[in-house]
Amino acid sequence: MINLIDGFDLLVTSFVGPPITREWGLSPSSVGVLLSGGLAGMAIGGLLLAPLADRAGRRRLTLGCVALASLGMLAAALSQDFGQLLACRVVTGAAVGAMAASLPVLTSEYANHRRRGLVVALITTGYGLGSVIAGIASTLLLSSFGWRSVFVFGCVVTAILFAVALRYLPESMDYLVARRPRHALDKLNRILASMGRAPVADLPAVPSAATSRKVVLDSLFRGSNAVRTVLVWVAFVAAQLMFYFASSWTPSLLLKAGMSSQQGISGGVLLSLGGVTGAVLLGLLVSRVGPRRLTAAYFGIGALALILFSFSLGTLATALVAAVLVGLFLNGTVTGINVIVPDLYPAEARATALGLAVAVSRLGAVLAPLAAGFLLQAGWTPGSMFRIFAIPGVIGAVATLLLARFGRASRNSPARPETAEKEVAEA
Repeated sequence: MINLIDGFDLLVTSFVGPPITREWGLSPSSVGVLLSGGLAGMAIGGLLLAPLADRAGRRRLTLGCVALASLGMLAAALSQDFGQLLACRVVTGAAVGAMAASLPVLTSEYANHRRRGLVVALITTGYGLGSVIAGIASTLLLSSFGWRSVFVFGCVVTAILFAVALRYLPESMDYLVARRPRHALDKLNRILASMGRAPVADLPAVPSAATSRKVVLDSLFRGSNAVRTVLVWVAFVAAQLMFYFASSWTPSLLLKAGMSSQQGISGGVLLSLGGVTGAVLLGLLVSRVGPRRLTAAYFGIGALALILFSFSLGTLATALVAAVLVGLFLNGTVTGINVIVPDLYPAEARATALGLAVAVSRLGAVLAPLAAGFLLQAGWTPGSMFRIFAIPGVIGAVATLLLARFGRASRNSPARPETAEKEVAEA
């Protein structure tokens, strides 16, 4: 549910962009900047806020970010000019970016090993579902209440979710064991009791703080692990380039290609529905095919789907079918990388590692809407833009295939601290 609201909060500008453009007389390049504002905020959140999850706790960070996202949406509804709205989108994006790094880690910790890939994939479907709801809400609210009402709707729903999460969202057991905050043992035993497990008398032993810092550095930047980390970043940037170009600009480009506003929104909604299907499908297949090779296949087929979309813009039915395929495979690439990354790093470094990868990947997420806006202003046709953004799919496929070779941590890196995890699991 939190990821669903994140998807709504982040991608709602794609659907309300056309009426904002008409009201404020924005140029295509300015629209690109506005669409990139939330994505730039995600980079800030992934880089500056997400590492706090490893020190302050995943639950505390997530709750704070849900509250911040709700306030950002309210402020967006009250904004009076382009600059104010852009600042609000950056704030909301920062909250979403921090949660994007924390939630897959928290989810993977509570999932069993056999179904971990499926569970993380199901969590990531929230972005697509949130985009679908954003499209539906825009359809219902824009004509009667204007674009500000869509942001108000997002603010209210996000605030309600904060109250639910305050009651039910658990803390990370790995965090409680590794960081040992006040009353960590009591909190851990309450979680174990809720899972039908016997309590433990003492917290399991963990490596020293100095060792943990060394593990983090070695996991990211030493030996063959540095190659692995760079490959993750390249694949993530490529996935974000394709995904956020398509999800941010599809409604506007369909409108530019001669379709109505309603047909443009329908195309964006179908792309998001395809994204949900693609994430679920990847989760079902990941244990049989392997996440790295499966994600590489998603990259390649996603590039082909973008090319198909570029040649189908003249026919509504064909374009809508192609939109589903584009969403299916492009969202699957992002899901696949979220499945891959948590297993590459030790427990106390996962949120930091994923947060850094998310921050780096937002380079692609920010550049995609910006580049599309400038290309459109320079006279590029919608079809040619879809074709040019197929190129990152080839790059991402190659990087992910290479990751299958370099994906394991080097033997001279410090061992992963599994003792605490095993003792909690046995309890």
